[in-house]
Amino acid sequence: MDETDHPFFHLDQPAAPAMAGETPLTVKGWARGKQGRHLVDLRIRIGDRIEPVAYGFPRADLARLFGAREHFLPVGFEATMPCPAGPALLEFEGCDIGGQWRTVGTLELGPGGPSPAPALDKVSAVDFGRALQFVLRNATAVPLPAAAANIAGWLPAPPFFRFRHQPFRSHLHQPGLLERSLFGRMRLEGWLFHESAAIRRVTASIDLHTWQELSYGEDTAHVAAAFPQFPPATRCGVSGLVDIPAQLPRPASLRLYVELEDGSWHLCHVQRVHPWTYEEEKAPQVPPSLRGFVRSGLALRAALQARGFAVPFSRALWTELASTWRHHRRGRRGGAAVVPLPVPRPAPVASGLRVTLVTHNLGYEGAPLFLFELARHLAAGGARLQVCSAAPGPLAAAFAGLGAAVRIVDIAPLGRAADARALRAALRQLSPQVDLADTDLVVANTLSAFWGVHLARVAARPSLFYIHESTTPANFYLGHMAPETLPVIEETFHLATYVSFLTEATRAYYRPYLGADNHGINPGWVDLQAIDRHLAARSREEARRRLGIDQATRLVINVGAVCDRKGQHIFARGVDLMWRQAPAQAAACRFLMVGGRDTLFDRHMEQLLVQLDRANLQVIPITATPVDYYGAADLFVCSSYEESFPRVLMEAMVCHLPILTTNVHGIPDMISHEQEGWFIPPGNSQAVSEGMQHLLAHPELMHAMAERADARARAIFGAHVLLPRHAALATRIATGGAASPT
Repeated sequence: MDETDHPFFHLDQPAAPAMAGETPLTVKGWARGKQGRHLVDLRIRIGDRIEPVAYGFPRADLARLFGAREHFLPVGFEATMPCPAGPALLEFEGCDIGGQWRTVGTLELGPGGPSPAPALDKVSAVDFGRALQFVLRNATAVPLPAAAANIAGWLPAPPFFRFRHQPFRSHLHQPGLLERSLFGRMRLEGWLFHESAAIRRVTASIDLHTWQELSYGEDTAHVAAAFPQFPPATRCGVSGLVDIPAQLPRPASLRLYVELEDGSWHLCHVQRVHPWTYEEEKAPQVPPSLRGFVRSGLALRAALQARGFAVPFSRALWTELASTWRHHRRGRRGGAAVVPLPVPRPAPVASGLRVTLVTHNLGYEGAPLFLFELARHLAAGGARLQVCSAAPGPLAAAFAGLGAAVRIVDIAPLGRAADARALRAALRQLSPQVDLADTDLVVANTLSAFWGVHLARVAARPSLFYIHESTTPANFYLGHMAPETLPVIEETFHLATYVSFLTEATRAYYRPYLGADNHGINPGWVDLQAIDRHLAARSREEARRRLGIDQATRLVINVGAVCDRKGQHIFARGVDLMWRQAPAQAAACRFLMVGGRDTLFDRHMEQLLVQLDRANLQVIPITATPVDYYGAADLFVCSSYEESFPRVLMEAMVCHLPILTTNVHGIPDMISHEQEGWFIPPGNSQAVSEGMQHLLAHPELMHAMAERADARARAIFGAHVLLPRHAALATRIATGGAASPT
């Protein structure tokens, strides 16, 4: 066993020095990271050539040797590769959880002949189509040949490791060589079975930090037909989601593990994949042109062949190209000019404006709370309100307390629409559910409430459309609405009388759909008086006592509805890495994620926390009074992948909390790095760990940042300043006045 400053390394096969021969070279051994930074992958460097390694074989013997908490350590490796001609030095490089490659061991090869050249890897039709879409995006910034070469370089070669894994047999339909990573999670589907033994459970891991349990045992008649000699092939379908922290290098190694009925664990499938991120998918493509599309496809084919890939022509490839062309041709549409409302504005009634508020739900979440506080301000000015929501929730009572009539609207038919024509028909059928006869203004809040703008249009009423989502309509509705319905959703932005964005970073995604002068920037607000009253009514000591936190414990909070977009799965990993890398510091803390609900992601989070087994890390149900936690906390962490203008950040600022946050979208408009907060990249679990370690070790830095954040929020984001601005905007739109773009 060799030990360097970082990992342990041991080579089982071959003995060193080894002789290069006419046959492929097989190497086996194990490598384990140190100092809490475990290894996630291994590769071999031979001069300028890189050979991937199947890394992560479970070793129960090493778990006992090192006294690990786990029942096995995933540290074994195996690789079979072409031998170089002549003497050579093999350098084994390990990638740790922080994404850093370091040399962990070497092997000298004596003189010998080269191995036969390996067979070419084939690119499937689906992978070619996906790669072509990214060539069309990349070509907006660089010349086409460079764009094709860049994307061809994404594809892992070889994509699969063909180590001897029988008696296991497996195949994954998804992921392919290229695969979407949505908020750090990737979809997995396929089949797997043992030729004779029963499988207790199947898990998957990319970071070798945690293992996601997969659904196993789905009916697979097509597999049974191919392997009639193996009864387990009848029900061997496997599916699920696997997490991918952003700091890991691409391509990533996906590993499937199986626990058999005898309790033994086995690595039975290793596959390399290049995950693309949600932000990469949002990027625009070059303008649609059949000639340009064909040139891009030919450039990609040439670039792939230059890398050693075969691109076979087939009916499947032509079908995929046709689908990719339809997607590209649909593209992003420019916004049409705003058509003036054809009816005169009704005269204001004595009691003020009559406003219909449209929302996707009535939960204690940022966007519905934004709408409620706006409604409360309008009601205080004499407005009469009605609320139409696609889902019930606790805010219904709060709206009713303002005198608003609350109606739950069934919008399910919208989601079932197959194309634009069907969606327009569903919107017409929805119209009778929402009475706008006595409405002066429709306020539709969030992209999910686009239907409110369409109903306003049908009723010839002006509309104010608030957008909180920093994404494109196509990406927002991916998997929820048929792609053919997008033209109807996109036209909402020029049908609206006015579209209000919280930050320019959000508006940038929607500019292709907007009218010339029907939009502007109007920042969000924070209710300073309400927060100050709450904090004054309960001291920090009392708040901590009520939460069961002693004065010596450092309380770290992550507030927001638990969902993949908010990145709590990455925050939890960061906490566990802190335990591994700075255990004394982690033991002195308590980590609370405030915003638990009852969703599939919440259940995935429950499984993750059980696996991490950190007693001071937990999820707290969503609450109407998060200020209780702000008042007791020492550090606020925002781990979101996507935000526009998060109210939780403003609340943390006003509560005088130091802030560790991802630097996404509108957040840099709210605070600056090392001034009012500390920035980390989204999806990076190691950065979460290091950020918490750094800030908690420097209380003077945290205090200074909190002071500046509090002052900035009070000077700029106070509700007493911004709510009148939003109310004036609503009044101008309702009464036919101009709402100047900003």
